[in-house]
Order: sequence, then structure tokens, then C-alpha cells
Amino acid sequence: MSFKLKQGDECVIPVKISVNGGALPIGDVERVEFMTGPIRRTYPEEVTYDGESGCFRLYLTQEDTFSLPEDDAVRIDVRVKFRGGCVIGARRMAVAVVGDAVSDRVI
Repeated sequence: MSFKLKQGDECVIPVKISVNGGALPIGDVERVEFMTGPIRRTYPEEVTYDGESGCFRLYLTQEDTFSLPEDDAVRIDVRVKFRGGCVIGARRMAVAVVGDAVSDRVI
């Protein structure tokens, strides 16, 4: 999966995680780490989960997207810590293509 954003965007990135081809059993999850370039967010502290869609909602602020490299791509990496301690990382990573902004001011 890949998508585009621009430096200075404020956005929510939906992230769906599957395990062995099926839905992630959210009740078995203790924590999820999301890395978007240098930006780290964790569930349940900073990322929400939408049970209806089965997607995590990764929120990036304007300051966050300004910190991403211009006219480049960043990977979104995910690691899941299950109750009991097992940690498994995503095999496939999404890619965000970041466009350059003329303005570097938060509005």
C-alpha cells in the first residue's frame, strides 16, 4: 500500500493489520508501535482503534509531516505486542510519498 501526503498536512492514516490472513484479534493486543519515518506513535496511548472498520487510526500533526523528508518516501512500520509478551513485526510495510510544501508554517 502506498499513499501521498504533503509536508504540513494534518491527517489520519488508517492502518489495517491482519494475522495469518485474518483480522487482528484486538482483545489479544497489549500495545502496537507505529513508526512513520522518525515519528513514533503507540496504541492505545496515541493511536485509536475503530472496531467497525478494523483499522487503527494513526494521527499525524502538521509538525509531524513537516519533519518528514521532502520529495521522498517513508515506510510505515508496525510491531504488535500481544498479551503474554510475544512481539511480531509487520511483513509488508506501507509507504507514504511526501511532497514538498512551499510554506513551512503551521496554520
